[in-house]
Amino acid sequence: MASLALIVQGAPYRRRVARSDLDMALAAAALDFNIRVYFPGHSVMQLAARRDVLKALLPKGYRAWATLPELAGARIFADRKWLDFCLAAELELILPVEALGEAEMKRSWRGCDHVLVL
Repeated sequence: MASLALIVQGAPYRRRVARSDLDMALAAAALDFNIRVYFPGHSVMQLAARRDVLKALLPKGYRAWATLPELAGARIFADRKWLDFCLAAELELILPVEALGEAEMKRSWRGCDHVLVL
């Protein structure tokens, strides 16, 4: 099975089409890709459970990422420094996320057969 790295670089809560990234991941899963999703830098804040998307006038798609591992068996990665920040700030994430350093993350996504930046 071919692997696909999805690099989610969008700044958290800045896009109104939150579901498009998730839709891309689900489409890849339907095509039998082994999916690895990377949230470099502050983009992991999209996964913060307590952000109020309605107050920000954003669609509920930001919470939809929580369904990805169960629907697609994807592995989710984020920058170790930002995960430490989330832990220190007591921010719960909606997904189980594996920590990688910046160099480790780049090495990991370069090992995938295909890479797509969202």
